[in-house]
Amino acid sequence: MRSYITALLLCLSPMLLAGQVVEGDIPSVQRSTDKVKIDGKNYYIHIVKSGETLYSISKAYEVSQSDIAVNNPDIYNGLKIGQALKIPVRASESKGTDDYIYHIVAKGETLYSISRRYNIPVDVLTSINPEVKDGLLVSQVILIPRNPMIPEAKKPAADTVQFIMHEVQKGEGLLAVARRYNIDAKTIETYNQEVLKDGLKLGEYLRIPAVKQHPADSLMVTSKPEPVAFFSTCKSNFRYNGQPFDISLLLPFSQGGAVDSDELIDEAEEVKMDPGTTNTLESSRITSQETLASLNFYEGFLLAVDSMKKAGVSMNINVFDTKHQPEEVTSILNKGKLDKSSIIIGPLFVNEIKPVVAYAERKSIPMVSPLYSGNEVISEYPGLISVNQGYGEQLEVFIKNFKFSDTCHYVVIYDMEKLLTGPIQNFSSALNQRIRESGVRVDSVVHQTAAMKSEEVQAKLHSYMKADGCNVVIIPSQDEPFVSDLLGQLYAVKSLNGLKMIVYGPARWQKMKNVPPDYLYKLNARVFTPFYVDYSRDEVKRFVASFRDRYRAEPNQFSFLGYDVGIYFISALKTYGPDFTKCLKDFQKDMLQSTFTFDVVSNESRLSNTHQFIIGYTDDYDLVRIIP
Repeated sequence: MRSYITALLLCLSPMLLAGQVVEGDIPSVQRSTDKVKIDGKNYYIHIVKSGETLYSISKAYEVSQSDIAVNNPDIYNGLKIGQALKIPVRASESKGTDDYIYHIVAKGETLYSISRRYNIPVDVLTSINPEVKDGLLVSQVILIPRNPMIPEAKKPAADTVQFIMHEVQKGEGLLAVARRYNIDAKTIETYNQEVLKDGLKLGEYLRIPAVKQHPADSLMVTSKPEPVAFFSTCKSNFRYNGQPFDISLLLPFSQGGAVDSDELIDEAEEVKMDPGTTNTLESSRITSQETLASLNFYEGFLLAVDSMKKAGVSMNINVFDTKHQPEEVTSILNKGKLDKSSIIIGPLFVNEIKPVVAYAERKSIPMVSPLYSGNEVISEYPGLISVNQGYGEQLEVFIKNFKFSDTCHYVVIYDMEKLLTGPIQNFSSALNQRIRESGVRVDSVVHQTAAMKSEEVQAKLHSYMKADGCNVVIIPSQDEPFVSDLLGQLYAVKSLNGLKMIVYGPARWQKMKNVPPDYLYKLNARVFTPFYVDYSRDEVKRFVASFRDRYRAEPNQFSFLGYDVGIYFISALKTYGPDFTKCLKDFQKDMLQSTFTFDVVSNESRLSNTHQFIIGYTDDYDLVRIIP
């Protein structure tokens, strides 16, 4: 540790005044009293004045220089007069001590789920954090006692069965959880009577009896049913005779009911809206995110229809407004308006998808969902084709296709708060399988935000890195506070020790507002994503020009998605006819932001796009495609 701190001070020496710094020479620094909370953490905001150094500022606030540096990465280029620094408030000033863990509340967490995670009764948490009695806030920091004094009567009973903890996701029911772990719902009820007495709620944790497994699979918890044989009877002798295909689109063009403004983002995963994007309708007329997304998708789809008409395909396009209401969808189905469809595209949301996919199954009509990503299992209705990838699917596809090298050292860093969630368990299982197959060594590290001082975190991370050669760090997390904190620590470790490092993470990293872009570029971050637009391609340039000419607006990700979905599936209809779903495994088509490669999802009876792009951030501030 002493050698590490010495190296830190040497690396930060350009920020100190010339000459030896002794205690009597420390410039006077007036401490700020202005406090702010950023991502659940408390900071002083200090404005740098003439003559002040990193050393003198750290002494004034009684925090280490590395703590200041990791929260202000710009100071690696030297302090500037008038620069605003975030100075972390010491634990003792935030009523905490080393006796506490600092837990940052994540979306969907409840007091009960936190108490289960730390094995601490709810009343103990509320006595230490009285402010939580009025409810939890996302990114709120609460104190968790490391060694709580819990009366014997309140201590959790010892389990004689080994359990994994499942966090209930949005819209998830007990039957879906039972199917996920291939056990009976009654078994889950037996072990979770207290949790289920008021019904299943978002963010609660269920105890799932674990299946005995190979020791190397310590995080693996599921056994999954055999997939449906989608590709067994492809008929390749279809010949298109010029008859029109009936194509039905179900999209929420108008807002017929109360809408959760975050729901589109939750469903769309990484296909996010750009708030600055313009559209053919005036912004004052856009009433919701889903309306704008639907219009953009439809505009791109119509350009695909034009292209396919020029290729000799005849089509009847039937467009239905779902109004973001399941009742409207049911009305459309009951009136038989989709009975003659060759393909159904949409709707966007799970509560609207369910009745349509059941209908499509009965009528043997292929159905494509532009945004569904598997966040809620709907395996009771086989046949759905999803082009998006959820967070869990992104992780599994990435690690199954990741290429290890004998010349690099690999480190996987897990979020302590998410260690027992399904996506991480499945990722860890797939990683263990790859390790057994390749024989490569991978170090696993568990990190918890704000649980240790910055210098301790950095020393721990540094101990896993090799001084010479490449270090590959994989972070399977899309939790913004966790990612922001960890990338800051890695940035400091890399900068202070001159390490070669590449960091991998899921697609949502591209959308995180609180992750400084410098972290991604200087850490050579590589993001795996199912969607990527290369604007240097001639095909993309032609599409952008056509879109501008027709709509007098700029295309966004939904516009590209609409075009890609239209081109791919209308081409599949032309090539294979109404039974095209049985032939998609080998069907390829040039598109703009996607490369659809379909396979059966292992725990569901649906087809999912398994292709990923790897997008690299380079240290010369460029974005490049690593894998086509």
